[in-house]
Amino acid sequence: MEVFLHLLPLFFALGLCGLLIHAIFWGMTFVLDVGNVRVRIYGWTVRKVALSDIEYAARDWAFWNEHWTNTVSSKRLVLLRRRTGLVRNFLISPAEPQEFLKELASKGVTVK
Repeated sequence: MEVFLHLLPLFFALGLCGLLIHAIFWGMTFVLDVGNVRVRIYGWTVRKVALSDIEYAARDWAFWNEHWTNTVSSKRLVLLRRRTGLVRNFLISPAEPQEFLKELASKGVTVK
């Protein structure tokens, strides 16, 4: 039993790492509501961008960005270019990027 007590920090770190990976790849969703684009993890809003602050949206990628993606595939990436902020590019990866861009266009955001 004494030997396993030394391994508790390792097990805790591995469990925390596993939870983080699960939260990013399976728990992260992107929601478009009345005035915001929300990034949610397990239903909790962790980041939001006002629709009025979005200059345009595109199926693109930028080097200097705020990265909120849950995939390794570049086919699902959507770039939201903000009007304000130090880092103006906001990169997300909704499940259906074309549908997400159509919803953004219906809310009045310019889609390129």
